[in-house]
Amino acid sequence: MHVNTRKGRTAFRLFSILLLAAVICFLTLPLYTALVIRDTKTNQIIWSRRLVEDEAFGIRWTHSIHRSAIEEHYHIVKDQIILSEMTFHDYGIGMENELAPGEELVIENGHFLIRNMHRAFPALHLFIGQIRANHTLLFSGTEIPLGSIEKPGEAITIQSEKRSILSELGGY
Repeated sequence: MHVNTRKGRTAFRLFSILLLAAVICFLTLPLYTALVIRDTKTNQIIWSRRLVEDEAFGIRWTHSIHRSAIEEHYHIVKDQIILSEMTFHDYGIGMENELAPGEELVIENGHFLIRNMHRAFPALHLFIGQIRANHTLLFSGTEIPLGSIEKPGEAITIQSEKRSILSELGGY
């Protein structure tokens, strides 16, 4: 009795191709949102962490003129970075001098606080301070000096990105 193995091989090959296509789709499908820092010149990722829903982050830095700390607090809404609050010690040159509708300036614990902000940015672009700015990322209860992940003076871009398993493994 002769068994037709040609149909079996064709079915196996088709199944294998479909399975491989499904795995590739799964690996490349954007599954989660991440906060990503890229070197602006090369566009290479230099730091990336997953964001849980409604997770906030901040940036603290020292103002170059009045040399006091400034903290900016952000959250992500639909891939936009929203500046929601800013805290600073001295009100002077280089600080916010106008409030947008709905924003409120209060003094709390000896600091100025602008709250109810809703300023949207597709990304944050900054140069890591070389002398006194000491830019620090405040993320998930940790303080990460930006000078520890990229050389001071370099330009970085901070943004929200949809990431896949493959992009996380490959770092692109």
